[in-house]
Amino acid sequence: MVGPKRIGVWFGQGLECALAARAMLGQLQAKYPDADWVILGPRESLFLFEMDERVPVYIPLKGLEPRRPAQTRLSHYLEKRTQFKKLRGLQLDLCLGVSVLVDVHKAKQADVEQFQHVQKMLGIDGHLIQQELSSFLQIERPLLQAGPQALAYATQLYRKALPSQSKVLALLYPASDPASLNLQWQAIQNSVLGLGNKPHLTIAVVVGENRLLARYMTDRRPDWLQVGLPQAMGLIAYADRVICDSEKITRICSEMGRSDRLLLVKSHS
Repeated sequence: MVGPKRIGVWFGQGLECALAARAMLGQLQAKYPDADWVILGPRESLFLFEMDERVPVYIPLKGLEPRRPAQTRLSHYLEKRTQFKKLRGLQLDLCLGVSVLVDVHKAKQADVEQFQHVQKMLGIDGHLIQQELSSFLQIERPLLQAGPQALAYATQLYRKALPSQSKVLALLYPASDPASLNLQWQAIQNSVLGLGNKPHLTIAVVVGENRLLARYMTDRRPDWLQVGLPQAMGLIAYADRVICDSEKITRICSEMGRSDRLLLVKSHS
């Protein structure tokens, strides 16, 4: 029996879903060794697959993106529909979805519905693989690598450090509002003050698309860096020590093989 020749792997929004899909990919490729692979995911997660040699094609799905400012519902709908028409030209034989369970007994309903919609629009069979994140992360996988632009950004920044200085990165990832940012900084500040030998200190905040937080940073903390997760990965790659209070940053450090450089604090934010 001839197996599927071209397989799509779908996953939804969020860092956890992307890490789960990245982990699961190796098992799927071992199961279907002769297939070609197409990853279907959010644009915001593309950077996590940028340096992954196992991924020949990554297609950001319009259906996983929010409407742009001033974009009408009709325009957004037509964009999604047009993309699915083009994706049918890929002639996928199978579509597999990867989703992280909210808990042992509860599926992430949004992922279930979105995956079923993708199957319907593409007109192909498949199934959704649902497990807890801890189960996905037990699968052997290559280390996560920062992309060339992120590494170039970090190289330029760290060029100011003296050879004798330890490069310390205080990396803040607030929930959404300035209040959580201030709580994180209070906790991290104590760890920073405890560092000796005058290290080269970089303070960066993962702002992403949060315009409110970016505006607050510009007004109140203009000397701090505003970065996205791709740039943060570049900074982590070259740092000698990473201080943070964020489960997401902890996961990224682990995926990059940098857990030994991580100093985790707790801000109760």
